[in-house]
Amino acid sequence: MRRYRCIVCDHKFETENNEDAYKCPKCRERFVELVEGPRVKGKQWGSKSYSVK
Repeated sequence: MRRYRCIVCDHKFETENNEDAYKCPKCRERFVELVEGPRVKGKQWGSKSYSVK
């Protein structure tokens, strides 16, 4: 189980380990903070997904 906290409305919610929480279920904002549980691996928020030549 992962526990998240919404930065906008301070709502706390839990998800299973195989689910990714990208939005708060209460206010639908995407600014959530991982409070407890294993970290999610992937690209950072500011990383570019394309290469520039």
